Amino acid sequence: MRMNSPAAGPARITPTQWLVILIAIIGFAFDTYELLMLPLIAGPAIAEILQVPPSNPIVTEWVGQMLWMTALCGGVFGLLGGWLTDRLGRKTVLAASIALYSLSPVAAAFSTTLPWFLFFRCATFVGVCVEFVAAITWLAELFPERGRREKVLGWTQAFASIGGLLVTGANAWTLAHASSLFAIPVPEPFNSHAYWRYTLLTGMIPAIPIALLLPFVPESPAWKERRASGTLKRPSFGELFSPALRRTTLVAAALSACAYGAAFGMLQLTPTRIVPGLSDLAEQRKTLKPLQDDAKALNGQLNAVMPQYRETMASTPGLAEVAGQRARLRIALRSTKKQSEATNLDEAARVAVLGKLGGMSNQLAKLDVELSRVTEGKPEAKKVVVEREKVMGQLAANREKQDPADTAIKARGNEAQFYQETGGLVGRILLALLIVAAVSRGNLLRLFQVPGLIAVPLTYFFLFRNQPELFKWGVAACGLLTVAQFSYFGEYLPKVFPIHLRGTGGSFATNVGGRMFGTSAAYLTTKLIAPNLGGNTFEQVAMAAGIVGLGVFVLGLGLSFFLPQPKSAE
Repeated sequence: MRMNSPAAGPARITPTQWLVILIAIIGFAFDTYELLMLPLIAGPAIAEILQVPPSNPIVTEWVGQMLWMTALCGGVFGLLGGWLTDRLGRKTVLAASIALYSLSPVAAAFSTTLPWFLFFRCATFVGVCVEFVAAITWLAELFPERGRREKVLGWTQAFASIGGLLVTGANAWTLAHASSLFAIPVPEPFNSHAYWRYTLLTGMIPAIPIALLLPFVPESPAWKERRASGTLKRPSFGELFSPALRRTTLVAAALSACAYGAAFGMLQLTPTRIVPGLSDLAEQRKTLKPLQDDAKALNGQLNAVMPQYRETMASTPGLAEVAGQRARLRIALRSTKKQSEATNLDEAARVAVLGKLGGMSNQLAKLDVELSRVTEGKPEAKKVVVEREKVMGQLAANREKQDPADTAIKARGNEAQFYQETGGLVGRILLALLIVAAVSRGNLLRLFQVPGLIAVPLTYFFLFRNQPELFKWGVAACGLLTVAQFSYFGEYLPKVFPIHLRGTGGSFATNVGGRMFGTSAAYLTTKLIAPNLGGNTFEQVAMAAGIVGLGVFVLGLGLSFFLPQPKSAE
């Protein structure tokens, strides 16, 4: 192929390079998709697996623990994945990591025990953590021409923010259509049409196009040539802390921790832990307070009966199947009864609904007989099933009373989440444009850090309390300024480590600095700072989030002056 002269500019992108870019776009979009799936499905999934309502405190406790455990596993094994990227090759590890984060959600969709569900979600997080470093290293070496490499890394990473919008849409679709989809083969008493299981199954989507495309794209030529010639040095964690690389390693890891600290200690808490405290939602909070107190008492009763219930299910053959059928039928009965009370039904529709209701009542009567048969000679077994059903019914009634106010609050939380994700997408695009404009690396990072010193306190200290209708715009600005920094490091890290350490060094900064230490900011905000502040719970978390967010932006700005610049950019 004829090489273009320097005056002619870089050669046109080849079909193979377009395939590489397409794979990168799919990979970056779906690593965010897989990660943000957990906050959407963790509550209902854990509730079903433990056979308690989503409002049960045990569910809330396990959701928090799972978010922390998955991040820890991702950091530890992601570091190992970076080392393997340098040892086995960029394309090889990239393919393995995408397979891992595509197939593990499918396995999680069939989980019926909490340990296995946790295991598969940790596996997904590990795959994502490895994929990011392998992908940026692979891209950087497949596009050696500096200008094109920077554009490719900047623009492909912008699609990471699309993943958050995609998974939100997929989850909404499965929620609306779960009852009409194929039955998932899970044993009683689990729901074979649970929407969260279908959402998990969508995690397999990226594996299909990538499996078809990967055979047609190359391994990193630079890595492959050095390995073939015997000049590729063995990757070493210790070398990251040699005099030549120590400063780069530590400062990059610290800056990555600051970016993740802003995301987890501030942004991720906003939709659920801060938005409900907005002043124009005061009426909804007032309505919910006594209902939530009642629900807390009912959940206490449920937790007391659950150990005996589980023991009874395990020791009485056939009881789990009957109990599961009764539970689903009672949910359907409640829904149909509510439908029959609607004022907009014509006479024919009302007759049809009442007929359906009668059929369900007959089914329940038959299941009453079946329950008596299965528990014959075991009156305590029947008693514990009926007692649990009674409490679950009271909780369901309580939930219906909460729905109007709770729906209004969740709608505002979803709105804030949308503005945050949109801001992040704009931030990634803006960073890509600034890279094309050849802004110097030190100034490029500070262009996002300095405005954060204004946007964070303005949003969480002022707008939250005084301008609730403008709060979402502040969240969008904070999302823009935080998420753009993730793309910055995706473009920066492959250039500052030697070829035999690019995966290892990038993984240390991203996974150890960011995902292990940075994500702990959520604990810092909610457990250490918020409880020591004044106001209600939401005001405490908002103030703590502002303190943590402002703190990491200040720290990041100071550290940016110590970040070594790539030699090629000097």
